[in-house]
Amino acid sequence: MILRDTHSGQKLDVAGLNEITVLIDRSETERSEVAINRWQPGLDGPPHQHEHKEQIFLVLAGEGDVLVGNQRFSASVGSLFYLPAGVVHQTITRGDSPLEYFLFNAFLDAEKEGHASFAEHIAKVKHIRRRQADTQQAESGGNGSTPTTSSRIGIHAQVSSEKTGRTVLLSPADTASCDAILIALPDNGAAQIAASTPWERTLHVLAGSGSVQFADETASFGAGQTLFIPRGCAATLRAGQDGLRVVSFGAAVK
Repeated sequence: MILRDTHSGQKLDVAGLNEITVLIDRSETERSEVAINRWQPGLDGPPHQHEHKEQIFLVLAGEGDVLVGNQRFSASVGSLFYLPAGVVHQTITRGDSPLEYFLFNAFLDAEKEGHASFAEHIAKVKHIRRRQADTQQAESGGNGSTPTTSSRIGIHAQVSSEKTGRTVLLSPADTASCDAILIALPDNGAAQIAASTPWERTLHVLAGSGSVQFADETASFGAGQTLFIPRGCAATLRAGQDGLRVVSFGAAVK
């Protein structure tokens, strides 16, 4: 089990366009990687695509638009987006504040784009991203590839603050290897994270506080913290007196 605070990770500057705070690095997992991605205000980001990973964005602050293929979605706090592999996408900020989202990378294979860490990946692609932002053209995906299309489309959901229980935000039936589930517990409620052979899970706490029991470990956690659970491992979540709201992101190891 790995438990991290939202703003305490390694910070990576992407050619002055955005800042990535690494929470769980690809070097620590089989298929997952998570970070906070913070885009400058008034920016049309680089149109680009990734051939070997899917992505999920969960907006935490600011507002703007997310383009996925030929679709354009409005982005605000609580918006969740699915980015299929091979589909050109773009982040556009609106207003005077940065657009910030929780970024979940689900790698399609063990090569993880051929880069040993998130920092190594950014070092390889940041100059390409700068050029893509300047030209507003997705002429290269960072590995010499050209933009492709996919039969899968971007999915946009809004995370509700009203419901309790489990709400599927992104189903495995709609993706190649990932999912997203909202778990909302009432005061002193509990939920099980079942052990799964193919799935490793990352939980991001949106609101409230509580504890997690993992094997013989018990840890307290609260809003803004991120928890990684390896595949094949079970965990129990217990909410505190103010309840608990987390989004569980899954990556399948196939």
